[in-house]
Amino acid sequence: MSAASSVASVEQYKSALLALRDKNLPSSHFAMLRAQCRAPDTAITATQLAEAVGYESYHAANLQYGTLAFNLAGILGFTPQLMHRDGSLCWWTTLSVAGEGAAYEDAQQFHFVMRPELVQALREMRWA
Repeated sequence: MSAASSVASVEQYKSALLALRDKNLPSSHFAMLRAQCRAPDTAITATQLAEAVGYESYHAANLQYGTLAFNLAGILGFTPQLMHRDGSLCWWTTLSVAGEGAAYEDAQQFHFVMRPELVQALREMRWA
C-alpha cells in the first residue's frame, strides 16, 4: 500500500478516533488534528503544528504527530509501506500524505496533507 492509497474509510477513522479519545491521550494530539484540518487545503508543516499546540519545536511536533499516527494505525490495523532512510516506518502516513514537492530532508518545512477520509471523519464528528 502506498502513502497515497486509502488507509481507512470515514467510518473506520471515526471509530478509531473515538477509541483513541477513550485512551486519554494528550489533548495536544487532538489539537494537532484540529489545526491541520482547519489549515488551508489541510496542509501543515511540523513547525506550524508546534506553534498551533504550543510545542517548543518542530521536533516535538514531529514526535507527537508520529505517536498519534502510530496509535491510530494500531487501532486501524494499518502498517505503512513508506519508510524513512533508516528503515523505520513512516507512521505519519496514517494521517497524511506528503504535500506536492515535499522534501523529506527538510523535516521542519515538510508539508503534511491530511487524508480526505480523516478530514471528513473529523468534520462529521464536529472535532474540527
